[in-house]
Amino acid sequence: MKFSDIIMKRREVLIKEKLYKPLSEIKEDIKRVKLRKNFKNSLLKEDDVSIICEYKPASPSAGKISNLTVETVLPLFEKSSASAASIITEECYFKSNINNLKIACKISCLSLLRKDFILDEYQIYESRANGANAVLLMADIYPNLSEGILITNYLGMDAVVECKNREEVDNAVKAGAEIIGINNRCFDDFSIDFKRTRELSRFVPPEIILVSESGVKNADDVKLLSSYGVDALLVGTSIMSSNEISGKIVEIVSAAENSRMERR
Repeated sequence: MKFSDIIMKRREVLIKEKLYKPLSEIKEDIKRVKLRKNFKNSLLKEDDVSIICEYKPASPSAGKISNLTVETVLPLFEKSSASAASIITEECYFKSNINNLKIACKISCLSLLRKDFILDEYQIYESRANGANAVLLMADIYPNLSEGILITNYLGMDAVVECKNREEVDNAVKAGAEIIGINNRCFDDFSIDFKRTRELSRFVPPEIILVSESGVKNADDVKLLSSYGVDALLVGTSIMSSNEISGKIVEIVSAAENSRMERR
């Protein structure tokens, strides 16, 4: 499976979504949804690296990960001291949907990141209407990054701009990103390489929050990535696949305590 195939399928689904519910209706829905948390602020800790726990039923690399519902998992995230939650909403390959974000907003006090392949402003407004405090914008697929960040901020949300090389980091900084995510996963073969965070962290200005995404399995991984000066870690598969989710989160959160280092 190629990354381009995933994006192509997402575009097809998006066309149907826009026909089913036009943007004008989405904007009306926004008026009825009040945001309770600020995503950026939830990641600001003086000494600890923040942990973003992700609801992730499946993935292209791992296949089926968990049968657990968002109603079951989100209270465990909150109880185990996660700083924020990421809700994957892609249907075809990750087996989730936008309704899971809506449910998470109703049952949890955690700040929520919508993680999907955001290709159009429609999805940013849709995220806000369903209770997201932040959206993930991939630097290489969102058509106008600075405009996407402006729309996100206008709606009272934050944008996490995901980058995979220095050019994308530079573009994200120029576009006004306040949170940059470095994905350790290679989309060509889905392999994990923490060196990507180490190498790219040097080009992220210290005033920008740096999030390392993908591949964290245990306390050692947390400590290694923390040593690169990250502000937060996004952890999904290792938590969702655990037989004892609360225990796994506590292990990771404990390893992140007092581990924040200055970015080099």
